[in-house]
Amino acid sequence: MIKYTKYLSIIIFLIGLYFQATGQDTIIRYKKPIVPNYINFQYAGNYGAYIIGAGYFLNKKRTLELVVGYGYTSKHKAANRIHNVFIKGIFIPKTWGLKKDWHLSPQTGITISRQFSGGTNTFTRLPQSYPDGYYAPNAYRFHFNFGAKVRKSIGEDHFIKAVDFYIETTTNDLYLTYLFKSSEVGLRHVFSMALGVNLIIFNKN
Repeated sequence: MIKYTKYLSIIIFLIGLYFQATGQDTIIRYKKPIVPNYINFQYAGNYGAYIIGAGYFLNKKRTLELVVGYGYTSKHKAANRIHNVFIKGIFIPKTWGLKKDWHLSPQTGITISRQFSGGTNTFTRLPQSYPDGYYAPNAYRFHFNFGAKVRKSIGEDHFIKAVDFYIETTTNDLYLTYLFKSSEVGLRHVFSMALGVNLIIFNKN
């Protein structure tokens, strides 16, 4: 539990820095590098049923983004409580303008997550009680995400400059291994859907 609290404290600390910075002025033109451009909320997606993260724009064209976050799955949705910390890279190849203040973008990316579970089925190295090759280490996972988002611009004179609504499908390296090794596992078994919202506070780095 101490480890879980540590990672959650990091997320809360980042959010606290953000509110400290924005509380000084209604409109802030510049931000410190550690302060995120947006706060991310997501439901589902293989690295937590409930996810919160800090998002960063990595380039001026806004085609590259990075999210650092925490995901939690309760015992109601899994056999044990599951905690995840993750880093998610996002690539946005194209953006189309819709009607006024609305934009549509496809997005894809890779997420690296570290899972902590109260059970005995999550490990970084195979326990000695299992034969070699019986299970693959599953505490670290690589996730592959594909989706699209719609952005509603609100205005630079507002506290929240824009809001993203997105949907994506995701899988991970472990599930893909099952797909290729077992004839009983199909595509519908290895992909899951996720819904998310980004509250954009800083449009500029």
